[in-house]
Amino acid sequence: MLRTLLLIFLLSIPFLSSSQNVDIEAIKKNDPLKIGGALNANVVYNSQKITGMPPISYFLSGTVNFNFWGFDIPLSLNYSNRKFTYSQPFSYNFATLRPTYKWVSAEIGTCFTTFSPYSLSGHQFQGIGVNLTPNKWDISLMNGRLLKATIGDQNIPPSFNRMGRGIKTIYRGNNYSLGFSLFNAFDQKESLALSDSLLPQAKENMVVGLEFSTTLFKRFQLSGDYHSSALNSDKSQINNERNTNKSISALFLNRNANIETFNSYKIALNTNLSKLNSIIGVSYQKVDPNYTTLGGYYFVNDFQNISANYAQNLFSGKLNLTSSVGFQKDNLSRQKSSSQNRVVGTVGVQANPSEKLNFNLNFSNFTSYSFISTVYDEIKQLNPFEQLDTLNYKQINQNFTSSINYALSKTEENQKSLNLNFSVMESVNKQGDIVRIGQESGFVNASLLYSSQYIKKRQGMSVGLNTSYNSIGIGNSYSLGPLLNMQKSFLKDRLSSSSSISYIYSKDPTANIQTGAINLRGNANYAINKQSGFTGNFGLTNVGGNTVKKQSYISLTVGFTSRF
Repeated sequence: MLRTLLLIFLLSIPFLSSSQNVDIEAIKKNDPLKIGGALNANVVYNSQKITGMPPISYFLSGTVNFNFWGFDIPLSLNYSNRKFTYSQPFSYNFATLRPTYKWVSAEIGTCFTTFSPYSLSGHQFQGIGVNLTPNKWDISLMNGRLLKATIGDQNIPPSFNRMGRGIKTIYRGNNYSLGFSLFNAFDQKESLALSDSLLPQAKENMVVGLEFSTTLFKRFQLSGDYHSSALNSDKSQINNERNTNKSISALFLNRNANIETFNSYKIALNTNLSKLNSIIGVSYQKVDPNYTTLGGYYFVNDFQNISANYAQNLFSGKLNLTSSVGFQKDNLSRQKSSSQNRVVGTVGVQANPSEKLNFNLNFSNFTSYSFISTVYDEIKQLNPFEQLDTLNYKQINQNFTSSINYALSKTEENQKSLNLNFSVMESVNKQGDIVRIGQESGFVNASLLYSSQYIKKRQGMSVGLNTSYNSIGIGNSYSLGPLLNMQKSFLKDRLSSSSSISYIYSKDPTANIQTGAINLRGNANYAINKQSGFTGNFGLTNVGGNTVKKQSYISLTVGFTSRF
């Protein structure tokens, strides 16, 4: 009965919202139609011969927004003769209509909606989304297609049309809030015409979410949320016996289906000690192994975390301390061959002892993923389109970063400063208490930069030095090089330019590799008016070494931008 009522209600979403989709007040205006947008065109020449890449590439992108009596219809265009590979599980081109009326707003077309990280979490869908904010209520509804049916190929498996629908409501009182959400996703088997042997498994998912927050004794903030996800991974399989799964989410699915259920919990308590200028908090979070919902792309599951947080403000804000510590473990169901029990934490210090000096120090031992490229990798990149679809992942277990900035002088005509950055990253893999050869890596980077800006002359200069040391497994390498950068504006700031020259020397003693690279870059921007302008970029890189044949690469980019 509950499932039937939910489906009837959610299917009526488009009809419930259609009566208030027009901004009535905008109709009274004399000019009901407004058009705005932007156009960007770039032509790139690259002398470096890359397989499948033409020497001259062009990129065209634009947006046009039609506002008609309160209806916003943004259209986008992206085109290039360059071939790209995309790993994102969503469409690159889309259009969306966003009508509004007072506290009612809607999205029609391609939409993105989030209920929770463990329910509907930013999944793109084609359909309609509605947001209602009457008085103390906040209501979100969605109905549409999450995935489009495809027969697949050698790289992409076939998939059904996947439909989704959901509702989330939050009531915000004077010192409390209560929230409830439902999300349902299911595959349509009739959307794919393939033989039974090639058909994928049709899935169905129901997620129920509960959340709350309140203030206790005018000092303590208590909040929490709970999510129950029921997944039928194969709708064609039917149990002969009635499913006895008693989770909340399973009540909305077929009682004769093979249902798996997952749960996530989170509760937090914080207090503000105003007399001490500090905040203290504790939290507990648990996510079941293999927690799955069809409303998101990526999830972190199978962990339990107990953490404490502390923040302290000292000396009238000149010194701020933040820290957190947690006890985390995984393999909650003891189904994996190994498990981890560890202490994770972070410490941060931000200080402004004087108007001239400020610094930041941060340390953490959270496992994370970073996009890291060495200075040598960056200096070889000739234009912003060269590595547009390339990601470089490095796992970091311990991370220490520091930044110190000192103002040497600061007047109306000239500002001089000195900046020092230092970072250390370390990753260690252990089996038991043993660190095997090749299972430890580290990355150290330091840079020193001197800057001088002449405000009235619209010009500036900076000179710096960068060095890094990288150790991966049994190998190690280091790099060192200077940098000079200059900026200047002309024609009453209508023309701005910058140029830089840098050199980097890299050495890998283990592999006996030595490489040197010099890079020259130039950039210019000319504003025709406030809406339109031209851009130009030039890059020249010369690379050589004992194992690399000396060669040069040239890149030239010319672009035009216009807003209307």
